[in-house]
Amino acid sequence: MNILGIHGGVTLNQHDAGAALICDGRVVAAIEEERLLRMKGAYGQIPIRAISACLKHAGLSMNDIDGIVHPGETYDDMPGRIRDYITYYFGHCPPVEMINHQMAHLASAYFHAPADDTFVLSYDAQGDRLSGAYGIADTGKGVEILGSFPNSNSLGMFYATMTSYLGFMPGEDEFKVMGLAAYGKEKYDLTVFAKPTADGYQVDSEFIRSDPAPKSRLEPYYSQKLVDLLGEPRRLGEPIDQRLMDVAFAAQQALEACAVSLVEMIQKKTGRSRLALAGGVGLNCSANLKLDRLPSLKDFFVQPAASDRGLALGCAYHGAFAAGDRPAPLSNVYLGPSSSAADDTIKSALDLTGMAFRESDAPEEEVARWLAEGKIVGWFQGRSEFGPRALGNRSILADPRSAEMKDVVNARVKFREEFRPFAPATLEEEASTLFEMSKPSPYMTKAFPVLEEKKSVLGGVTHLNGTARVQTVSTDSNPRFHAVIKAFANETGVPSVMNTSFNIKGQPIVETPLEAISTFASTGLDALVMGNFIVEKARVPRT
Repeated sequence: MNILGIHGGVTLNQHDAGAALICDGRVVAAIEEERLLRMKGAYGQIPIRAISACLKHAGLSMNDIDGIVHPGETYDDMPGRIRDYITYYFGHCPPVEMINHQMAHLASAYFHAPADDTFVLSYDAQGDRLSGAYGIADTGKGVEILGSFPNSNSLGMFYATMTSYLGFMPGEDEFKVMGLAAYGKEKYDLTVFAKPTADGYQVDSEFIRSDPAPKSRLEPYYSQKLVDLLGEPRRLGEPIDQRLMDVAFAAQQALEACAVSLVEMIQKKTGRSRLALAGGVGLNCSANLKLDRLPSLKDFFVQPAASDRGLALGCAYHGAFAAGDRPAPLSNVYLGPSSSAADDTIKSALDLTGMAFRESDAPEEEVARWLAEGKIVGWFQGRSEFGPRALGNRSILADPRSAEMKDVVNARVKFREEFRPFAPATLEEEASTLFEMSKPSPYMTKAFPVLEEKKSVLGGVTHLNGTARVQTVSTDSNPRFHAVIKAFANETGVPSVMNTSFNIKGQPIVETPLEAISTFASTGLDALVMGNFIVEKARVPRT
């Protein structure tokens, strides 16, 4: 069976449109519309380009698809709208099934790494009139929902409201609040807004603007009650002072306490020891660290595209299971289009721009040497990653040893806030020598403490709170990226490199060679490696 999962903008505020294709139980392609449209979040967009890319990769047409699955079961007009869109763009529409937004999240988490003895949790801002759901899952039975949370009790809306109060974009910039929290101290008590309870947690919705309720992320989410509690909010573009850092700290502390309480409640109710997690709140890697440390959890998996970016994949999983297929686990998320399977695609882009380039038989060795010299390199290989994290195919790489390198990359390449941390991509077999971790973490979904004696060695990727959002890299998951890190270890003795997404602030991650070249040319990158092709800039001493 060929099942197409999609999620997209039937309404203007829907975001993170995407498509995923499962053929006979195997995920063959998944991509977000923003990568192809070049519009961050792809608000209000039907994922036409993403659908086309999935079909092209599989060599199929819409007539070969047995069913389409989309979230939005609580909206009566959705099936007809989707049929109209698909028929208009593709000339044919297979049967359309609608499922609950939260079920799509749960399916995306469980079927990615199925195992018995699993309980599943989704928590986000809202979707299909719920802000979360939980249940159990087994390999032969799929996902069974046992409970849910209404929109009026939403951990995602709590954190989005605090994001808005701090002058960032709710629904998009929550990770900035998480990063900023490390600079704060314990001063404010937000348990009046969100607190742990015997039922998991309770959010007081009176702190969230409701008269009128925000209709888009461009409006304030907070009510006057929150302003009365914390003082004046930060306006867009205003400087960030210690008070705001302390507010961010309080928001993160409240979220973590609620998350731990919720997971402990569900585990007590289900008696299970493996957790599979999705939903936008699931991208908070600092909260995930607290969950990962719960002694009662035998295993803890976070869906790498945990936010609404992963809904299309969850829909495809749900549809494939319902059709009688048994979806196979994913070993990696390099599921997007490939620009380097055929090097003539890259060469054509380089020829088009007129840039001088050369080929290398061992670019991994050259990249490692450049990184050790303090150069910053754009690394573009193979199929693009599905989800918000660059995992070694659409990455910007730098030396993780220097604390100054973080500031250089933020200021001269990413053009983003100075408090934003970077992640270490680390040889899987060496990760425990650098971080307090005992299992692989291939998707950059959890933070881990940096070993005390290694903090000075990893100054560029150790956050102020002493943690790092680790990606472990194995020879099986990404042999070429593993070779870069291995070569860097041979050069420096450090089996890790600084890894950040190949984009600049406000833009989607690059998808094509031309986009990689454009970003390379307009930033402080020193070199660009695409496939075996290399472009270098004349080195100008940094001051």
